[in-house]
Amino acid sequence: MADSPECVVAVDLGGTLTKIGYVNEDGTATAVRRLDTYRAGGADGLADWLGDRIAEAAATAPGPCHGFGIAVPGIIDAASGTVRAAPNVGWTEMPIRDRLHDRTGLSGAVGHDVRAGGLAEGRLGSPDAQNVFFLPIGTGIAAAMIVDGRLLEAGGYAGEIGHTRVRAAGETPCACGQIGCLETVASAAGVARGYAAARGVEVGTNPDARAVAEAARAGDPDALAAFAVVIDALTESLLLSTTLLGSEVIIIGGGLSGAADLFLPEVERRIAATATFQRVPEFRLATLGADAGLIGAGLLGWAELRGVDHD
Repeated sequence: MADSPECVVAVDLGGTLTKIGYVNEDGTATAVRRLDTYRAGGADGLADWLGDRIAEAAATAPGPCHGFGIAVPGIIDAASGTVRAAPNVGWTEMPIRDRLHDRTGLSGAVGHDVRAGGLAEGRLGSPDAQNVFFLPIGTGIAAAMIVDGRLLEAGGYAGEIGHTRVRAAGETPCACGQIGCLETVASAAGVARGYAAARGVEVGTNPDARAVAEAARAGDPDALAAFAVVIDALTESLLLSTTLLGSEVIIIGGGLSGAADLFLPEVERRIAATATFQRVPEFRLATLGADAGLIGAGLLGWAELRGVDHD
């Protein structure tokens, strides 16, 4: 056991699925398990269940286990270790870092799931860049931003690019209460809605984004039109983010990255053609897959142990 690598317990907590495993200091993840998220006991029951899973994992680790890192969806105040609001898991003002410490005796860190994934993709997938913009596009859209090597947190509010307005979205209402948000047209759900609208059918009876992508590759004009809106929206939004942040690399992840051939080359071409003084970013696809959030959670745990400030 003494010859085994040191590790932290890493957790990617979701509303229905929780991933837990070990992450070494170099970012290697091992023994990743997927568990149904415990919801029967309410907010406190989930916190206790999570603490017990971390304690069990630490006790059976293949090598010395020094702490934990956890990634959570919602508004996460990483500095205080508090989940301000996480509707998917039922937490509001939950001091989860302290709760887990009390339950396990271990020190650790808490971070936002997208920012944790962005940290992992930036550190491990694009170690050559100090200014990275990570954009996972799935049912919704959020971003993680690394500027001069530092992960931006802003008290948990940084990165909600999906809820910035773009012209391509017009007056489309968003679930957040605003209108014309990027997420309404450029997310996987937005692609499905756009295709449904073009065909004049109910969204619930429409193929999902993967099927729309297959239709677009087969030349379906309605599917191609849905992705044309994605191109317009992402070009506008990412040119703005590049102007503000000076990103060297933009990493595209999430479920819609599987259809990147239908939008990413044109977005990249348009940004390069439109930019004047801005640094033109290199576009890359995410490389860590579904475990990026867990790996990032582990890196946050190690940073806490080593006293490294990512904010």
